[in-house]
Amino acid sequence: ARTGIPVPADATSKPIGTRPSGMREREAEAYKAEPRDPLADAVKAYIGGRDWISPWVLRSRALEYEGYRPGDVLLVDLNAEPRPGDVVCAQFYDWQRSGAETVFRLCQPPVLIGTGADEAFRKPRLVDDTNVAIKGVVLMSFRGRVDRSG
Repeated sequence: ARTGIPVPADATSKPIGTRPSGMREREAEAYKAEPRDPLADAVKAYIGGRDWISPWVLRSRALEYEGYRPGDVLLVDLNAEPRPGDVVCAQFYDWQRSGAETVFRLCQPPVLIGTGADEAFRKPRLVDDTNVAIKGVVLMSFRGRVDRSG
C-alpha cells in the first residue's frame, strides 16, 4: 500500500517464504564459515591467501555421478583454464530477468553437462560466453561428516 504498486489478489494467500512456480533452489552459494564449522580450518589452509581461489557450497545433485553431493565445499581456481573432463564453476545468464545463476557442471567442450539423476541437469549447455560462461575450475572439495543418526 505504501509503494502504490498493486499487489496480485492471490499474493496475500500464499505462505511467507514460498517460491513462485518455476523457481527452484539455488544450485550453489558462496561459502562462509559459520561458528564451529569443522571445515573452516581446512578451507582456509588450502586457500592460504590465494585470492583467486573461491570457495562455494554445492546445493544441487547436478554432479552426483561424479561424486559431488549437496553440502560439499568446492574450491574454485578462477585463473585455471578448463580441460575436457574438469568440473567447472559456470554462470548461466538469464537476460530476460537480468540475472545469473552460479552452477557446477562437467566440462565437455564445447558444452557443459550435469551428471546427476535429474534429467534437467543433463541438458548440454553451449559455452558461448554470452549466455553460459565458465568462471573457474574445481581444484578440491571438502565434505563434512554425514549425520546418519536419523
